[in-house]
Amino acid sequence: RQSNHTQTNRSKYPPATMSEEYTTNAHDLAEAAKLQAQLEQDSNANNNNNPPSSSAQHQYRIPSVSIDSGAYKYVLITALPPNNSHNKPEVFVHSKRGAQYHRNVAEPLIPILKQSGYTDIRIKGGGRILRCDDDHIIKIFGYSYGFGQADHALAKDVVEKSGKFVGYTVSWSNDGY
Repeated sequence: RQSNHTQTNRSKYPPATMSEEYTTNAHDLAEAAKLQAQLEQDSNANNNNNPPSSSAQHQYRIPSVSIDSGAYKYVLITALPPNNSHNKPEVFVHSKRGAQYHRNVAEPLIPILKQSGYTDIRIKGGGRILRCDDDHIIKIFGYSYGFGQADHALAKDVVEKSGKFVGYTVSWSNDGY
């Protein structure tokens, strides 16, 4: 296991949401698989020279990073932006207060990406993000049963490059749930 920080101090940073009480179950796994299958189907349709719908004209800048303060589930999503001539995907790191499951973080973002003309949308995994504004730290760790473990090093890089958390120490670990 790779790590670039010490173990998260759980007593100092308790779970900030009731979502910690939810355990992934067969229904959530099925819903996550269904979401992944739909994205795969959409991607295959776009790769077969079917352009995004005309509603994709509502293009606006979607923040690459959205992290709620506290300790919450997060997903790492990649998507090809509209008019992308070099096929380089954008990477999104989003957490959501109150998300019971990782798919609950991804579900609101996917339609926004689609409506903005993004294609080849992929959920690359998940985990947890702890954001403590008092200590100016962000810790990225854990995994998602439904989507697998995200590349936390990539998530850290995206968070740091976003410029939203200047002065924060951002770290990651593959430890923990």
